[in-house]
Amino acid sequence: MSWIFLTIFANFLSALVSITDKYIVSNTKLKPISYTFYSGIFQILYILIIPFMGFHVPEFRYLLLGVFDGALFIFTLLIFYKALRIGEASRVVPTVGASVPIFTASLAYIILGEKLTAWQFISFVFLVLGGVLISSKFSKGKMIAIKGVLIAIFAGFLFALYYTLMKLLYFNVRFFDAFLIIQIGGFLGSTFLLLSKKHRIEIFNIPSTISRGTTNVMLPAKLLAAFSALILNYAISIEGSKITVINALQAVQYGFLLLLAVILSKKIPSLFHEQLSRNIITQKIISIILISVGLYFLTF
Repeated sequence: MSWIFLTIFANFLSALVSITDKYIVSNTKLKPISYTFYSGIFQILYILIIPFMGFHVPEFRYLLLGVFDGALFIFTLLIFYKALRIGEASRVVPTVGASVPIFTASLAYIILGEKLTAWQFISFVFLVLGGVLISSKFSKGKMIAIKGVLIAIFAGFLFALYYTLMKLLYFNVRFFDAFLIIQIGGFLGSTFLLLSKKHRIEIFNIPSTISRGTTNVMLPAKLLAAFSALILNYAISIEGSKITVINALQAVQYGFLLLLAVILSKKIPSLFHEQLSRNIITQKIISIILISVGLYFLTF
């Protein structure tokens, strides 16, 4: 089951990217709309691989589906970055991640007819429980609203739809052809952001509003995000992989994210404002245990 290991590795890389994203959208003048634009516009560079991999134009309906899915990702990314800007990375990311598999379970069944084995279902339950717990916030024993939670949940639904449609595309189109079409869709989705005059001003003023240091952080982060996306896409395309389980496996990202948040909050508290009291750490450790149990059942 190589797709499981590839998914876990992709989520480790995504945890690194999420920490970097949090720094950029929260501590610089780079706004979510601008960061989204530059996250998607460079996806067109994937066409440089065509001479090495070849490209076959699929049926029009699949071509349209791929372009739509890529554009959907850009819109979803914008929603996610807005949630990330106003919330804590170690809560917003898990909130999105916890809602993605829940929505995916329904979407995958409706769109793909995907059904889980008994062990996969048990694993799914533990992974989701761990994700929900780690993204919850308590005060005096009561659960309270998390800043940006509704936006994060909406982003989770859109991510679930994006990945489900991606799996549908990989069912019917060769991996590289489908992957490239999705990236072209992402590029086109980014260009639509230029339709708004306000957005154009924010996007094209970027060189004068960010430091070289921010650029030096953003470019490696985008390369890392691209590599992570490529690995995850390949895992999804593998025959026999379950998109419901793959999305539930995003829960392992939280362990990596928690570790990074703890380290960076201690090392750079002025930049990473994570709440790390004893109760919160205990809550997250229990969540990680639930996630670990979910991973264990996935081995059956």
